[in-house]
Amino acid sequence: MSQPGASATTAESKPQRRQRQLDEAVAEGISLDVFRRRWIIVAAMCTSLLAVMLANSSMNLALPGMTSDLRITQAEQTWVVDLFSLVFAALLFTAGAIGDRYGRKLVLQVGMVLFTVPSLYAGLIADSGIELIVARGVMGIGAAMVMPSTLSIINTTFPRSQRAGAIAVWTGVAGAGAGLGTVFSGVLLEFWNWRSAFLMSVAFGVVAFVANQILSHESKDEKRTPIDWFGGLLSTVGILGLVYAIIEGPHDGWTRPGVLVAVAAAIAGIGLFIWWERRTPHPMLDMKLFRNPLFSSSSAAVTIAFFALGGSFFLLAQLFQLVLEYGELQSALATLPIMLPMLLLSPLVPRVAAAIGSRFTVGLGLVIIATGFLLCSTWDGDTGYWGILLPLFVVIFGMVFVMPPATNLIIASVPKNRSGMGSAMNDTVRELGVSIGIAVLGSLIARGYSNGIGEATGGLPPEAAAAAESSFPAAVQGVAPALEQQAGPAVTERFVDLATDAWMTGMNWAMLAAAGLAAVAAIGTLIAMPSKRREPEFIIAPQDTPQPAHV
Repeated sequence: MSQPGASATTAESKPQRRQRQLDEAVAEGISLDVFRRRWIIVAAMCTSLLAVMLANSSMNLALPGMTSDLRITQAEQTWVVDLFSLVFAALLFTAGAIGDRYGRKLVLQVGMVLFTVPSLYAGLIADSGIELIVARGVMGIGAAMVMPSTLSIINTTFPRSQRAGAIAVWTGVAGAGAGLGTVFSGVLLEFWNWRSAFLMSVAFGVVAFVANQILSHESKDEKRTPIDWFGGLLSTVGILGLVYAIIEGPHDGWTRPGVLVAVAAAIAGIGLFIWWERRTPHPMLDMKLFRNPLFSSSSAAVTIAFFALGGSFFLLAQLFQLVLEYGELQSALATLPIMLPMLLLSPLVPRVAAAIGSRFTVGLGLVIIATGFLLCSTWDGDTGYWGILLPLFVVIFGMVFVMPPATNLIIASVPKNRSGMGSAMNDTVRELGVSIGIAVLGSLIARGYSNGIGEATGGLPPEAAAAAESSFPAAVQGVAPALEQQAGPAVTERFVDLATDAWMTGMNWAMLAAAGLAAVAAIGTLIAMPSKRREPEFIIAPQDTPQPAHV
């Protein structure tokens, strides 16, 4: 069995290589018509993927405008931002299984409609917070149907030996899409109101729907594997509770009733899901896959990579606006360079993996991520734009080495007729990685700030001190302007410097923790993942079922 991403030998002529590729496509049941337009299909899938990724990251900048325009409450603001991510992450496994059973293109197109129509409603009609919340929830359902379908369709479009390059393009768009949503929405909001963020989703959704309908092909599980509906319910409850707790716990406190209920739902849902999947004859997620070191190691690596991505963009927004004092548009544009390595270098990584093996490629990427976070831990209040950006370039450069081969190996470890299972697993660990990265790094920064802000608030009135202690933004954007009017610029400058130092101390500890986590993941990958020579032993043939005998 050939290794995924392996290139043809240099002795092959172009006609010979072309014929070999056609033979591989026919052998795996791919029609010649689909094979000939495979890269156009990738472009259509990436357009659909980009629409989802942009919507997931564009709300933060639009939130102040919609708050003042529609007078939505603080609770409604939280749900407008978070409900999309909650529904999206919770339904990925179920959506992937439905696509396998009833048709991946069908589910993709239904998802695009469910994503685009509420975006249009929110962009033109909605005039209350409740309407926006409902719209974002339905958008999340559509996005959960779109994302695993795009990767599943790519998997069924390419023969195994040629798929790595296409998946690398997909991972580049998936990684850069989160940051591009902030950039695009920042530009739009500079010239139009908050509704333009939703209308951007409409434009991408319409283009993607038309491109999918014309260019893509239908595929489904030819074995007609029944859907594990009970497993889908358990996974939805478990992941919904876990993601909600991760998002809300750091802000509301882990002992709040709502967070405790979410934690209980996560433990019960995920625990029962694992128990059920080990016993049902047609599992939504085959637990035997975790005995395959390619699948388990790659899933962990993707989680850590998107932990890095989520944490990076979370940090950038605050650093640029609160420390460097950039405006929203300037902050959005300042993040643009960080997306370039993912878009430009991801397609080249499969060649590296083919040359040195996935273990060393993914392990090297995690080592680079750890090094980048270690460099980030040297930041202080005087660090400028390039001093911030260059260490993050290192982090993103490391991600480029992790995402394409790890995603490819997750898909390669799953039978081709169950592509939705592999796609959903990849997408779920991505979302969990982002959520965990934001929550963990945010909590560590908040803890460091809380421990260090006391020196700055010593001479303040109790009300102002309490506000400054609540958060760094409240200190520099709320307390500092009032203090300047009362005590003058010198006292205010001293207060801001002390608050910034306290926040940056928390940042340093967060970066050190992230570096340590990435280093541990690198060691685990280098130990657990098989060598290049043994890698093909753990790859599932197109219509095979997982075989734990390899382990």
